[in-house]
Amino acid sequence: MYKFNKILIACFIMFIGTQNAFAYLDPGTGSYIIQVIIALVVGAAFSIKMFWKRIVIFFKNTFKK
Repeated sequence: MYKFNKILIACFIMFIGTQNAFAYLDPGTGSYIIQVIIALVVGAAFSIKMFWKRIVIFFKNTFKK
């Protein structure tokens, strides 16, 4: 725990002393972020579709009691 506190304090000090980076994000970065978001939504929808019957049965049994 003592080591963790030292690391946490060191990270906190580093983040306080930062300056502006003036970084550049190219258009490819934006399209990659959009692709990741779309993949997450489609993956979640597919998972719900695959387990829909189990989900319905779970809620029926939960509210049946």
